[in-house]
Amino acid sequence: FSKPVKKLIEEKGFTTLTEPQVKAIPLIAKGENVLLIAPTGTGKTEAAFLPLLDKLIRCRDELGIKLVYITPLRALNRDLLERISWWCSKLDLRISVRHGDTSRLERRSQALHPPDILITTPETFQIILNGRILRTHLQTVKWVIADEIHELAESKRGVQLSLNLEKLRYILGREFQIIGLSATVGSHEEVAKLLVGAGRKCTVIY
Repeated sequence: FSKPVKKLIEEKGFTTLTEPQVKAIPLIAKGENVLLIAPTGTGKTEAAFLPLLDKLIRCRDELGIKLVYITPLRALNRDLLERISWWCSKLDLRISVRHGDTSRLERRSQALHPPDILITTPETFQIILNGRILRTHLQTVKWVIADEIHELAESKRGVQLSLNLEKLRYILGREFQIIGLSATVGSHEEVAKLLVGAGRKCTVIY
């Protein structure tokens, strides 16, 4: 990690990494697509977020959304915002949540001053892709994190997310790095395929 991120890790009091973090962080830092499968409480969020945070501070002066963080529930969006806002505030990164309950004032603010990190749900992500202004701000997306993907994998919402990720690739005209976070699932390879699409490489860690 760069010096600013190392300093914050020390400030947070992180002295050791969990096994999932040891396995995932180097691969994510290298830019690989990763599906990380691990129990709750093993630091999956930090395993995905910290390597990308390190990259985000190198392009924070670029206008537009760089990281889209997708969670299946609005409540998870709020929890996640509280969890990672500390890091972002220390590094002068803008973070915002977008879902059905987002106020008109906040939506206008996002349109005029797009955040570096946007937290959203699969349904709202689809609306954003079909919109005019925020869709323009997505042109700078470099990374996508799909959290709790096991909650989506066996339902129509999983198919919806997969299709919308393909649509984002089409809009961008290029690839982006994607990281999936999941609890234990039956078919690792099927979930990985849902995450990255057919013909793309995804390293599964469990």
